[in-house]
Amino acid sequence: MISFKEENRKFNYRVGAIILSEDKQKVLLHTIKGYGFYLLPGGRVEWMEFAEQAIKRELEEELGLKNIQPKERLYLEDLFEFKEVEFQEVSVDYVVELTSEHAELEKEEEFNGVEGEKYIYKWVKIDDLDNYIIKPALLKNVIKNYNNKFEYMKLEER
Repeated sequence: MISFKEENRKFNYRVGAIILSEDKQKVLLHTIKGYGFYLLPGGRVEWMEFAEQAIKRELEEELGLKNIQPKERLYLEDLFEFKEVEFQEVSVDYVVELTSEHAELEKEEEFNGVEGEKYIYKWVKIDDLDNYIIKPALLKNVIKNYNNKFEYMKLEER
């Protein structure tokens, strides 16, 4: 994975997915036990891997999702601090619209993924996103204002 640390600074190259329910009314978020906030499902890009390949791999590893067609939504450069470490993160976020082929994933409102109980996934109504802590916070508007366009954003949260 493309992630490295130098003293109290860390760089990540990450992919994330805005996974929309078949009716487009809900989005799938995830958290890690003890975090206290939600983020987009996804993970880090591996060396010599394109971002689109990475999101397909990550969603298959984490959720068993296959046959998806990710659409580029956001390229984000983010500077933030977490657990006393300064992060510089570049992420490419995609929209994944589920179809009836993926109905199994929508059966439960909250569930653990393939990788174990540490990872908790939750379907959230898009209209209710403001009731959740999502990192980075700008993702709420990115999700709510999805209009098939790709955006580039910079964010400094330090």
